[in-house]
Amino acid sequence: MTVAELIAYLQTQPQDMQVAYDCFSEHCLLEADEIRQYEACEPRPDGWIQRKRPDMPVRTYLMLPGN
Repeated sequence: MTVAELIAYLQTQPQDMQVAYDCFSEHCLLEADEIRQYEACEPRPDGWIQRKRPDMPVRTYLMLPGN
């Protein structure tokens, strides 16, 4: 998903709804300062992304918090 696709999706949601994310067995409200840019490897075919490694191509992602 790109930032543009995320924005388009969010525009279809109720604008007064709070945003939460899973955090272990509980949930937490999302705060803007928890979203950051993060460098990691190119995604694998199954969608998983490995931490940055010197032997693999790297890209920048908009990283949301999580477990």
